[in-house]
Amino acid sequence: MKRLIQAVALTLTIASFSSTVYGYSQIKSKNFPYIVGAYQFPQTRARVVRDSLRLKIPSDSRALSRLTITVPNGLTVRNDITISDQSNQKLNAKITVKDKTITIAFPEQIAPGTELKIDLNRVLISGISNGWLFPVSVRLVGLNADIPIGVFRLRLMF
Repeated sequence: MKRLIQAVALTLTIASFSSTVYGYSQIKSKNFPYIVGAYQFPQTRARVVRDSLRLKIPSDSRALSRLTITVPNGLTVRNDITISDQSNQKLNAKITVKDKTITIAFPEQIAPGTELKIDLNRVLISGISNGWLFPVSVRLVGLNADIPIGVFRLRLMF
C-alpha cells in the first residue's frame, strides 16, 4: 500500500511539472510561419493575466505583413499589446482589438528569419474554463488572404 501511495504521489508531482501552455501549428514547413510556443503569467486563476505567443518566420518564408489572433469567449483583451523580435527590440505595428479579434498590421514587413514575441498584457478572465484556445492566422506579402497557421492553448492551474 505504501508503494502505491508513493507511485501516485510521484505521478502527480510529475504531472504538475508539465507545461500548462502550448502552441502548435497546423502547417509544419521550413518555408511557412509557425507557432513556437506560448505562456501565461501568472499561471494561476488570476482575474487579469499576461498571455504571450512566440511566432517564427523561417528564413525561406515570405515576409509577414499581418497577424490575426481570435480571442476565445470568456476572455477580454485590452489594447495593451507589445510586440518584439528575438533581440527584444519593440516593433511598430497598428494593433486593432475589435470584438474577439486582434489584428496586428505591420507597416514595415517582418523579414524572414525573425521570431516575434506578442504579449497580450491585460487579459481579463470572465468565463470559466480550464483551457483557452486562440486561433492564429497570418497574411504574407503578396497574398490577399489570411492563412490559419495553428492555435495556442492556455490552461489554467488551480
